[in-house]
Amino acid sequence: MKMKKSLEQAACVLLLLSLQKGHKPVKSAVISRRLDVSASYLKKIMPHLVSEGLVISDASKDGGYALARSVDNITMLDVFYAIEGHGHFYELSHFAQKIFLRGDRVLQSEHEIMDVMSRAEQMFLGELSRYPLSKALEGIDYMNGTVDWSEVALDQSACPQREETHHEER
Repeated sequence: MKMKKSLEQAACVLLLLSLQKGHKPVKSAVISRRLDVSASYLKKIMPHLVSEGLVISDASKDGGYALARSVDNITMLDVFYAIEGHGHFYELSHFAQKIFLRGDRVLQSEHEIMDVMSRAEQMFLGELSRYPLSKALEGIDYMNGTVDWSEVALDQSACPQREETHHEER
């Protein structure tokens, strides 16, 4: 299974918005410059995040995009559903029924395959649901936002460094 690149980009947009100072809206031009993606490409991602209830959009002069809820309450499953949709990973096209003559065995095999795929899908989705995006921000004070993205140069690190523990070598 291959996921769209926009899944990673959507997660980064949400992290960027979570770090915005005072959680004020961020203009799409600022987001696209920071992610180094075209404005038109970003405009294809953002409606998915809005419709899934992850982001709010304000088209006013001072508007832009902001988180609809805390990053603590957004999981990778939420991002996955926003970008990839809610459908099943795998649907049979029943090609085997066109090749093999024993229809009863083909149907049994198809049911077995669908059962395996369904279990794999549930395990995958379960793992995504257990990963809150805030975990990616561990060690960074994001609760009130720390960065004004419109004031940060592209070649400048915007996020405060994570607190790291240094161990003495022996």
